Amino acid sequence: MDEVNDELLKRITSNKSQPPGRNFRVERPLDSSSAPPLTLDCSPPQVTAWLNAKGFSKPTVECLGNLTGAQLFSLNKEELKAVCGDEGSRVYSQTTVQKAQLEVCITCTHTDT
Repeated sequence: MDEVNDELLKRITSNKSQPPGRNFRVERPLDSSSAPPLTLDCSPPQVTAWLNAKGFSKPTVECLGNLTGAQLFSLNKEELKAVCGDEGSRVYSQTTVQKAQLEVCITCTHTDT
């Protein structure tokens, strides 16, 4: 009986030291941090690239992709919802985040000089 217990103990401890191989892959959406930055100076093709990188639908990209960065930033939430439907709220949220990041960048450059 002691031999059986010893063998069982060896198998348990050897399994712990070598975890079983895992054969799976995690699919991740496009990393939004790798999206091109959206600025006031962006041209329509740059706005289109930003919208695509953020994963917006084709109709939204087609509606807003002909705007400059300044024009896109000037739209409020209701205007975006009127043009893009429910996705307008998400566009507004993403542009608000982008504006905040730009303001932080501007503040940093002014305090560094």
